[in-house]
Amino acid sequence: MEHAQQQVDPSPSPAVRGYRHIGHVVRPGGDVAALVGPVLRAALDAGEPVVVACTEPVATQLLVAVGHPEDVHVHPAEALDDRPPNAIAAIGSLVDRELPDDGRRLHLVTGPGDPDDWRSWAQTEALLNHVLAERPVDHLCLLTPALGELDGVDAQAVTRATHPWLLTEEGVLRNPDYRAPDELLREVERALVPDPLEATEPTLSVIDLDDMRALRRALRQALADSALTEEAAQDFVLAIDEVTANAAEHGVPPVDVKLWCTPERLLCAVTDRGTSFDDPLVGYGPAHGDMAVGGMGLWLARRSVDTLTTTAADDSGQGCTVRLVVRA
Repeated sequence: MEHAQQQVDPSPSPAVRGYRHIGHVVRPGGDVAALVGPVLRAALDAGEPVVVACTEPVATQLLVAVGHPEDVHVHPAEALDDRPPNAIAAIGSLVDRELPDDGRRLHLVTGPGDPDDWRSWAQTEALLNHVLAERPVDHLCLLTPALGELDGVDAQAVTRATHPWLLTEEGVLRNPDYRAPDELLREVERALVPDPLEATEPTLSVIDLDDMRALRRALRQALADSALTEEAAQDFVLAIDEVTANAAEHGVPPVDVKLWCTPERLLCAVTDRGTSFDDPLVGYGPAHGDMAVGGMGLWLARRSVDTLTTTAADDSGQGCTVRLVVRA
């Protein structure tokens, strides 16, 4: 397949108003500092702040390459939560703490990460482009080729799909293979439904829900015998409660709730007869502070589960089913 010719941008901060998400896969034995160092030096020379939140020894290599490390704010590299909303909240919080209020761009370097679940990682990287779209940030993600060991995934392909810009030996290039977050997330979500558990007998089934309190009691009782900790069970009930309340208020009755519990994971499907929505970005930003734009309830639900997907309830496109999954 032929791609459009890549456009080289040699400057650290091009005429970009908002978030610039730059990807780079760190190869074993490669000199990452040789590529990243000049970018960070140019940012510092322009009087713009630089934050390095990388694992060792990469952080040390970058500080040496910069030449005047005292001007760089080093942030401890923390393992990001596998749940995309929590990972996004952590990065967003870091950005908001470090972003200057005088109009200058922030330059942030993170990674290299070592994800356990490529789907969650891809969702996080894609959603950053949406949630942080308005932040004046150059965010360079250093990524590990170990991603390629997960389910035969091509790390370069996922990187190119989730980053509008790439750092190469030729400089920072516009990426012709970048895909819009909503498009990529729809593809990831399609791989998750229908869930195989739905072909089995549910642990709990509430048809035509008419008592939210009774539902919460039934859920707590069912989850008490599951593999979830008490805290995780409480979070799961909260997420189901938020989604069910939304279906009861904005959907069309009846509302059905089904729960499946296995030693490995738990699934809850909430179905109403209203109109399904095909927007995987609902419940995420663009947002500031609490990231609640698009629905605080859905944002809270997303943060309490491992995956949350929405689809039509049946093959005819009627109704709406929200599926919430927690890995036990």
